[in-house]
Amino acid sequence: MKRRIRHPRSITTVLTVLAVLLASPVSRAEGEKEGKSYIGLSATQFDFKRVAGSNSASTTGVTLSYGSYLTDYVKTEFRAGMGLDEEEAKPGLDIGMDYFASWYMGAQYPATDYLSVYALFGFTHMKGKVSKDDPDAHQSIPEDLTESSFSVSYALGTEIKVTGDLWGVLEFGRIHRDTETAIRVMQLSAGLKYEF
Repeated sequence: MKRRIRHPRSITTVLTVLAVLLASPVSRAEGEKEGKSYIGLSATQFDFKRVAGSNSASTTGVTLSYGSYLTDYVKTEFRAGMGLDEEEAKPGLDIGMDYFASWYMGAQYPATDYLSVYALFGFTHMKGKVSKDDPDAHQSIPEDLTESSFSVSYALGTEIKVTGDLWGVLEFGRIHRDTETAIRVMQLSAGLKYEF
């Protein structure tokens, strides 16, 4: 037996209340970000995909970021990071991140007073590390890992308020995509950000 909704007005009321609840934190948060700057430090996992075919490797590193809010919903950010280790992608071939520097611009949406989500788009300069057991092996892999050191990059993330102006950050994105070697460098980061 099918059950009918007897009170269509109650559905409208519930949807209206939900819309007001979702919109009200945003209106309370308005005016809080514009003109502020921030600095952040994150632990980063670098995932190297399509190395010499279908091989991959994961390494760790750190990322330092500095940014400014142009409006309550738009920010620009500079990042610099370095790798801390190397991993074997194929027998006799170890790879890793040497360093990278990125510039991003994007949108941030304050879902609540304590949670926001963001999407950034920008450009990255990257230098990788390559160690070969046999210098004549793996000729398709350049010394700096990629043929091009410059690439379009993006990041998607969320921020959770810890206390005051301190935020926890969780993020996923692409740092580099090399068209010659087909290597992709993805990143997953977790860290803290302080606004001032």
